[in-house]
Amino acid sequence: MPLDAEKAAKDTEATLIIPFASERHAEIAYRVLNVDQEPRRNFVQKDIRLIGGCIEVIFKAGQVKNLRTAINSFFEALLLCTDTIKEFDTELDADAGTHASSNTP
Repeated sequence: MPLDAEKAAKDTEATLIIPFASERHAEIAYRVLNVDQEPRRNFVQKDIRLIGGCIEVIFKAGQVKNLRTAINSFFEALLLCTDTIKEFDTELDADAGTHASSNTP
């Protein structure tokens, strides 16, 4: 088995799909979260895609502990981003009734 195929067979992968209240919020979060690429020393590859009102994030790592650390860091950044959107988005104030009951970020 070639070295690249052997390495790929050992990688651990996780895919997250995060829905947002609107496509606009998904785009804001995508633009914020896509700026932060994983450092090379982390040994984790992260691919972020914007799909309508959702963000899809694919993590690949050689070790589960590296994958877990990258996902935890991503969620910290995601929570900060969604809290900021909730605090400062003027469209939320205009549509307060439609967004107040939503469980999505």
